[in-house]
This record gives sequence, structure tokens and C-alpha cells, in this order.
Amino acid sequence: MIEYTVDNLLKDVHLILEKNEIREGLEAIREKTELLLKQSNLLEKYVDMDSYRGRTIIGHDPEVDTYVIIHGGLKGGKSSPHDHGPCSVIYGNYTGHTLMRRWNRIDNGGAVGPAQLKLVEEYIVNSGKATAFGPGDIHSIDYPDGAFFIRVTLGDVEKQKTCRFDLEKGIVEIDNRANQTR
Repeated sequence: MIEYTVDNLLKDVHLILEKNEIREGLEAIREKTELLLKQSNLLEKYVDMDSYRGRTIIGHDPEVDTYVIIHGGLKGGKSSPHDHGPCSVIYGNYTGHTLMRRWNRIDNGGAVGPAQLKLVEEYIVNSGKATAFGPGDIHSIDYPDGAFFIRVTLGDVEKQKTCRFDLEKGIVEIDNRANQTR
């Protein structure tokens, strides 16, 4: 059996985006991400575990601005509801699982200030499976210790201004990721 690699994924994403708008290509990219998750030695091949600190870029195609990133693993984590601005993201679990939540805004949708969200879906992404979020899709994640996942980003999320929601305060704030140190 021929192994599906990060290079294969990046080539396939490139071809998909040449023929489709991002939203129309997300399902095909999600399916290709699941092929990569079948690679039995993914971490050993792409990640130096001695220096790993929770996030490693393992592939990039600058022509279509796509990144393949390993996340998680050492310590579990969770996020507040957020979007990725104009970028799309595919999350695929390599080990463990991730609890995903999809949210809709039920207010007027202002960029900052008061905001109300409604939980519309909650589901588990198990190892070998992936899920996709398009531009502006609001979601939150929760994963236990030992869960490694791949995040395929269509666009450089780390250079964007994105929305981050605080459910307790009932507000949305702009998260300027370009100003954060990683």
C-alpha cells in the first residue's frame, strides 16, 4: 500500500482549489486529510518530539496559502468559541478525540461588543476522522491529554484578525493573531 504523505495532501489541496472555490472544495479537502491520518508513522516522520511544544508546521504550499500543522498531544486544551476570519480550517484527529462545537450568532452580528451565541451542534471527532469549518464559521474545541490532531488551514490564520467570543460576558472581541507570539 502506498503511503499518503503531507506532500500528497498539499498537491491534492492545490488541485482542488484550482478547480473550486474554498467552500465548494472543503469536503474534498476534509476527505484527503483523512487519508493523511491513516499514516502510521505520521508523528515520527514529521515531528521532533524532543522539541515539540504543542504546535509544529509540517507542510506549506505558498501558492494556495495552505498549511498543515500538528497540534495538541502533550497537554489537553480547550478554546472559547471563535472563528478563523477569512480562513477555512480542517481539523483531523490523529490520536485521541476532539469535542467540537458549532455555534451561530443570534444577535445583530457586530464586530465587537455584545454578542449572543447559540450552540447548534456538538460532536466528537475520533482518531482517523476530520471536520471542516469555512470562513467565519464559529466553533470551539476541547481535547484531552494525548490527543494529537492535524489542522489544515486555507490561509495563514496566524496573520488574521479573528473573532473570539466570551460566553460568560456575552461579548465578542477581535483577536489580532499577528500581534501574538507563538
